Amino acid sequence: MQERARAVCYVFAWSALLLNGACKDTAKSAVPAAKPVTQAAAAPPAPVAAPAARPAPAPEASVLHTIGDGETLWDIARSYGITMKDLMAANGLGTRDIRRLHKGSQIKVPGVKEVVDVETSSDRAAQRQALPPLTDGAYHILHHGESLWTLARLYDVPIEALMQRNGLSEDSPAPVREGEPLIIPGIKQSQVKQSKEGKRDGVMHEVSRGETVWDLAHSFQVSVAEIMTANAMTAEEVVRIHDGQKIFLPGVEDDGRGHVQRKESAQQRRAQAVARRLGLGTLEAAGLLLHGLVEPRWIKAAGEEKTLAGTLRWPVAQGIYVRGFGSGQGGYHKAMDIMGKMGWNVRASAGGIVGYSGNKVSGFGNMIMVVHSGGWVTLYAHNSVNFVAAGERVSKGGVLAEVGSTGRSQGPHVHFELIFDGKNCDPAPLFKGGVHYHKGKLLRGSQVVWRDPRKRPASVICARRQKHPLGQTVDAENPDKDAQHVSDADVVDAPANASPDP
Repeated sequence: MQERARAVCYVFAWSALLLNGACKDTAKSAVPAAKPVTQAAAAPPAPVAAPAARPAPAPEASVLHTIGDGETLWDIARSYGITMKDLMAANGLGTRDIRRLHKGSQIKVPGVKEVVDVETSSDRAAQRQALPPLTDGAYHILHHGESLWTLARLYDVPIEALMQRNGLSEDSPAPVREGEPLIIPGIKQSQVKQSKEGKRDGVMHEVSRGETVWDLAHSFQVSVAEIMTANAMTAEEVVRIHDGQKIFLPGVEDDGRGHVQRKESAQQRRAQAVARRLGLGTLEAAGLLLHGLVEPRWIKAAGEEKTLAGTLRWPVAQGIYVRGFGSGQGGYHKAMDIMGKMGWNVRASAGGIVGYSGNKVSGFGNMIMVVHSGGWVTLYAHNSVNFVAAGERVSKGGVLAEVGSTGRSQGPHVHFELIFDGKNCDPAPLFKGGVHYHKGKLLRGSQVVWRDPRKRPASVICARRQKHPLGQTVDAENPDKDAQHVSDADVVDAPANASPDP
């Protein structure tokens, strides 16, 4: 018994205070006598202060809504801008519980601070009856999760046609909201493909750590504007998304094998058939177009074979000139950079056929190349998402993509190139209406028209593509850092009615 206690003491001697009772009888034989202490014993350590209690998290904002006459759970969720799932979860409701809700019942609405009026199906029907009659189209009432882009695919109508017919501006990436009537040109009211209320076409995505809306747009090929519309998000809310947040991605489907991807539109399927027949859309085709080697059949498919488009449209309506042709170290930059905001549209500078749309060309990110009549090729790089497919015919001003910062880019902008006959050409003199600088200014310079491929205007300089002197490719760009200095003498006031293509 004594040896057992001795062993315990050898092992736990350092914790004598805890084992004081067990070691008291054997301390003399188990532990050698301590040497006399010649200095004052150290003071016992001060007690460690308990960590400060974390403040309790602020309660989530919510309101109590009293159900009114004719209001459904979907009506309430839609009016408050939240999902049915979140509304049901906040009230612990199951599918069967919905039927037991009635006028006068109170339900909790999470994430909001004020009670709002709820629009019912009767209200929406009354609004539709009050709409003026149409002769050139029909009304589609925008439902939860729908956007201009989903309607463009649903009715096979160019998005620019929808914007023009409904008087929508480029200023806002999310200009429409659910419940609004939108005119679909070229159809009758009997052809309206109204979605079922409460049913949305897409998938719910949980935001991962560090993920942004622009990451989602790039990964799932859904525009930022679509995501904003489908989730009733403001520009301020877009930059504040956080991990764990649920974001609805419209127009995206799960193939049942773990792959989530964008649905192809009927227009894209037709375009792909054209691309296969012409040999467009491949990396080989992209390489040829990058160097201005355009096959005659591609030019024929684009339009006139022997006449150029003459002028160019400014590709980003509100975009600002950053730097131009021949800028950068050694004049390597044979392109123009146009700064814009995420979500703004990138438009075709001239009509033609899409020769390439993808992200497989190193450095350019999401890139589109369009072949035009006479053999011009225009290039639009670093897009957030491409809206068109190779083989698709586009008109001048047609929406191609959304401004982004993919590839070797450090800020939202469009890397724009004009390519012809094996060389890159300065597009500045060809922009009808001038080169747009900030604060209502245009770069000083005369505009010219170039229609004859054999008679290039003297002000349109062309040169071979160059690589960056330090080894970086021409598309490694930072629109802020690389901005070209422009003095007051280099700009003029834009006309009061100036537009991207007057």
